[in-house]
Amino acid sequence: MAQDDLGAALLRRHPRAAQWQQLEVTVANLTFEQTFGLADAAPQDGSREQARSRVLAAVSGEIGGRLASRWVRWADTFGLPTPDPDAAHSEQLAYPYQPAATAQRQAYLDSLMPLFDAALGILAAACDRQGDDDCAALTAPWRRVCLPTSYTPATAYGPHTQAALSVLRFAVGMPTAALARMVEARCGIDEQVWQDARVEVDTAGMDAGYPYRTRSLYWEGVPVAEQATQQCPTDRELVDALWGAAVVQLLPRKLPPAAVGLLCAPYRASGAILPN
Repeated sequence: MAQDDLGAALLRRHPRAAQWQQLEVTVANLTFEQTFGLADAAPQDGSREQARSRVLAAVSGEIGGRLASRWVRWADTFGLPTPDPDAAHSEQLAYPYQPAATAQRQAYLDSLMPLFDAALGILAAACDRQGDDDCAALTAPWRRVCLPTSYTPATAYGPHTQAALSVLRFAVGMPTAALARMVEARCGIDEQVWQDARVEVDTAGMDAGYPYRTRSLYWEGVPVAEQATQQCPTDRELVDALWGAAVVQLLPRKLPPAAVGLLCAPYRASGAILPN
């Protein structure tokens, strides 16, 4: 697993940092109704496509790398095919805009494209008059459908956000041996059994009306695991262990007891005590 965040230093100095935080919050809380409303909100006058082409042609360096990383995160979050990590940089950045294999898949991709456009505009459009115009064009459907929002970074995953994040962040500062016990315990769980529990989590998230919260939380665990181990990339099994315990806090009384026990087992193997 490789880190996916903007980097604290980049976020502090980026003039559109507040918009980026809004985007992340709205993605975590996106409903299916909003998802398919995004495509209907997109203008058909070509302005968004023109702005996208200009910004894609100019993006490079750290920002380009951060966006390519975000496309990987969102491919997992939205259930899209994984981008090719060995493709040319320009192909990686163009990944969300490639035609889908089927008409049904294309309709779903069309509904998500305004989110990719918003990320592109907020992070990569130049900070000048033309860039501001391009950013406005690229973010317009997202702003129309998803803003204003009552959620903040502190409540990004609903009423149990802080309980879930506290479990993740507790890993930072854990002894190396404790982290290794988490990895070992996760490796000892059959992969299909773990994936079955993940399906139960995803189903509970959808039943609650927020289909992308649980996978968004998963990716919160990646930089935490890297910070805890001081390694990049880090073990996927450690991210799984952190997420499993955190997502149980996010969905209290929404999961079968057997799934709760399984998801918490790797974290508990570290010796840490979980709340509830």
